[in-house]
Amino acid sequence: MSDNILIIKFNASTNKGTIIKDETYKPSMSNPDIYSKFPNLLFIPSIKITPELFQKDLGEDDIKKIFLSPTQLDNFLHIIREKGLYRPIRIIDAQTKGIIHNNIIFILNLFFKKGSKFVINNNSYIINNYTWNNQYILTPIAGKKAPLTKITLDFVLQKGDTLSFMDSASLTCMQKRKAIEDDYYRLVGLDVKPSKTAPASEIPVDARSIPKPKTRPLTRHIYYTRGGKNKKKCKTMKR
Repeated sequence: MSDNILIIKFNASTNKGTIIKDETYKPSMSNPDIYSKFPNLLFIPSIKITPELFQKDLGEDDIKKIFLSPTQLDNFLHIIREKGLYRPIRIIDAQTKGIIHNNIIFILNLFFKKGSKFVINNNSYIINNYTWNNQYILTPIAGKKAPLTKITLDFVLQKGDTLSFMDSASLTCMQKRKAIEDDYYRLVGLDVKPSKTAPASEIPVDARSIPKPKTRPLTRHIYYTRGGKNKKKCKTMKR
């Protein structure tokens, strides 16, 4: 069973500032309705993945599921093995030949295209773009041939379910302005200023996880007379 995993840690920002840091990506973030049953993003470190390896009648969602379902990934590997389309190589050779880097790029372009949906703590966003520093960490796992692969991404997102041209242009300009500012600070030997944090109202918190405040029982007062006198007494009843 194929169980090689690509772990993605990410930071995300909007036009309001940074909304989350050092979060672990889960496939359900790309589509909660379809991918919630897939806990991991699968990865092939030793076979160069190209579009030509996939059947022509497969749609993008079908290809995504290959990298989510161990069973479908095994079937995919079995088919290309039968066709003689690949020859496994050592991990060290895959690194040297750029295969691991190529396969990471393939996965990122498949799942994180501009305009793709992205959900954080039940809050919807649209991906404007992402950046990757082209670095990855390989961690050997006892009893497995292939190591765990880990990378870090920075997402620029638009809150909501749509990304207009103006939204995209504004986010891109913000990102370029920050990059120019960072380059200037490095040039003059100063520490780069950290990105501003978004206001608390913009931080994606799952409202379902917030405990409801305890409410005090309502009371009502009943006034009545006793023995025909006008003197009133009050009795308090809880609801």
